[in-house]
Amino acid sequence: MGSGVGGGFRRWWPWRRHDGSALAEIEAEITAFGEALDVHSFSPGQAGATDEMRAELVRALDAYDQAKRDVAGDRSRAGTLDVLRTLDEGRHALARLDALIAGRPLPRRMPLCFFDARHGRAARQVSWAPPGGAARDIAVCAADAVRLAEDPNPGIPRRPGPESGARTQRREAEPRARTLTSPPEPRVGGQGGGGEQTHRLKMPPYRPAVMVFSSTGQARVHLRFEGGRKGRSSRLYRLSGDGTPFTARIPLPEGNKAITFRVFGAGEREAWTATAVPLREVPRFHDAINGTGSDVVHYRGEPGPGVLRYAGSSLIQLEALDDRLAYWVTVTEGRAGEHTFQWPGRGYYQVRSAGAWSLSAT
Repeated sequence: MGSGVGGGFRRWWPWRRHDGSALAEIEAEITAFGEALDVHSFSPGQAGATDEMRAELVRALDAYDQAKRDVAGDRSRAGTLDVLRTLDEGRHALARLDALIAGRPLPRRMPLCFFDARHGRAARQVSWAPPGGAARDIAVCAADAVRLAEDPNPGIPRRPGPESGARTQRREAEPRARTLTSPPEPRVGGQGGGGEQTHRLKMPPYRPAVMVFSSTGQARVHLRFEGGRKGRSSRLYRLSGDGTPFTARIPLPEGNKAITFRVFGAGEREAWTATAVPLREVPRFHDAINGTGSDVVHYRGEPGPGVLRYAGSSLIQLEALDDRLAYWVTVTEGRAGEHTFQWPGRGYYQVRSAGAWSLSAT
């Protein structure tokens, strides 16, 4: 990074390359990002440098260091996907730094490609349905968007970009039996809930994630997580307020291989399931959304005034979550009635309630 930060990123490389492997591609990604940091012209002490610029630089440097540590410590597929996400965060921080220096609007951040994080940043959103499943909006890279337009049910998309003839021939020769469907999500189920039994839900390899808790009967359920809060605003969740069948979403913490919880209040015969799912299962909205009980929603609108309407008998809270779905700040709270507030901006929000509610942007 020339003046102020210091170069030599490539000298920090702590392992050997394994050419021809997926790990070698990850190492190349980290090397390329390190070189981009090495040659960047920004210096924290230069004239006109602001705290915001320096913060973005620190984010980029931290992402580079974290990616190196992750790939050195975990070379599984799940581990390499975490490295790609970390690198994506670093590149986004560097892009924000460039925009701040040039006086341009900060860039919008798209997620990594839905089908394969190795494809890089998504270029657009498309509607897609897995075989036998319901259609949903997903974010995909440009190459996969073209493939889906040509064939809505293709095989696993190949990594876009120039390839050697030998590698191309090997990939063309691979069978197309695999599809875009994912392996079964971690799930646990039960019947009733007096709180005597502790249930254990295995965490998925991707993060962040949410728990989808569904009850098939007319149940009022309280779910309590065991152990520390670990980023939660509370350990106790009221998942239904009116005694009808329901589906609720709860943010899952990072850093755990599994979580344990107890279920209280469900009727003796009502069956329930708890499933760990990716963020694409969180409902998105721009203008308005409604629900009953606790839930996680993805607000896609701009910062500005909002309205929370609530018809329950107990307290309701609207909490903003950070990029890892950890509790950030309480946006508004109150009893039954109408509450005005200010949306901080796009992102994930948690509604904690025991009754019917609606959210809107005004």
